[in-house]
Amino acid sequence: MSRIALISQLPSLMEQCAALADGAGIRLDVLAPSGGGWQDAVLVLLGEDIVLPPAGITAPTALIGTSAADAWTAAARVGAEHVAVLPEAAEWLSQRMIAAVEPPVAPGTTVGVVPGCGGAGASVLAAALAMRGSREGLRTVLVDADPLGGGIDLLLGAESASGLRWPDLAESKGRLRPSTLVHALPQAEGVSLLSWDRTTAAEHSADVFDSVLAAAQQAFDFVVVDLPRHSALDSARACHHLVLVVPGRVRAAVGAARVAARLRGVHAGTGIVVRAPERGGIAAGDIASAIGVRLLAEMREDRGLAARADRGEGLLGPRRSSLSAVAGELLSGWFPGESGRSRGASRAFEEVGEL
Repeated sequence: MSRIALISQLPSLMEQCAALADGAGIRLDVLAPSGGGWQDAVLVLLGEDIVLPPAGITAPTALIGTSAADAWTAAARVGAEHVAVLPEAAEWLSQRMIAAVEPPVAPGTTVGVVPGCGGAGASVLAAALAMRGSREGLRTVLVDADPLGGGIDLLLGAESASGLRWPDLAESKGRLRPSTLVHALPQAEGVSLLSWDRTTAAEHSADVFDSVLAAAQQAFDFVVVDLPRHSALDSARACHHLVLVVPGRVRAAVGAARVAARLRGVHAGTGIVVRAPERGGIAAGDIASAIGVRLLAEMREDRGLAARADRGEGLLGPRRSSLSAVAGELLSGWFPGESGRSRGASRAFEEVGEL
């Protein structure tokens, strides 16, 4: 089990570092300066009270102090690679601890799905993409970024599934190990879900969302984010691809053009999926040309979809359904010529007992 060592005899440093490690589910061993036990640590924290550090430390080191002037002086004395002055640097130190026990990997492919207008079907497409990704062997998470949407877990019939939801993370300040998300989130159809519940809890801060999304990108191969039209543009920037969902109607296209203009300003990889109405409507190519966004796919209406969603069952339906076909087509473009099994194996984490 990866662990971090703190070499110090200052009670205040011990307490603060222990609280940060405990909050992230990390093992922290507090050691005396004259003892051993640090040899197999992945990160060694040196208190500002240390005059001479043990010889032979090969792990990364950080000097931990409570006074900026004293900490930098101590860091120069012991040759520490980084300096963290508490409590101001608590966030940095927490993330540094997490990175030490779970070294960063290339972020999982992240797709933001945005409605061009109300009732466009973006949440349904986001859920379908996540489910199809899971079927293809990708370790997948579906992130609900709309606190006013009622909870995307309802769409998959997983509202009663046990696990963390956004209100549980509101006070975490994003101090999460990626593996915590893998094991603590509820699941449905093989997809991990980060959803809102039905309480009146306050929204999370942008910092919490950014930190949790970054952890999800480390933990999963495929991250699907259900973004509202009014979402912060920083959330869109964090995605590798953006999908704008627009019904093939005039008023929907006019509204979607404004959303598209907003998104294009921060993300060049914005594409459109047109949901063709059952009768009439505007051709998908014309919608895309009018909005000025490249057409990714056209999705036909599924008469039984709404009823299935209300019952929380079979969202994708038969594999030949338009929704399933569009999800598969989009995934093949984002993951060309790769094996889902080989991708999923690259992000294996230790079992719960190792957290």
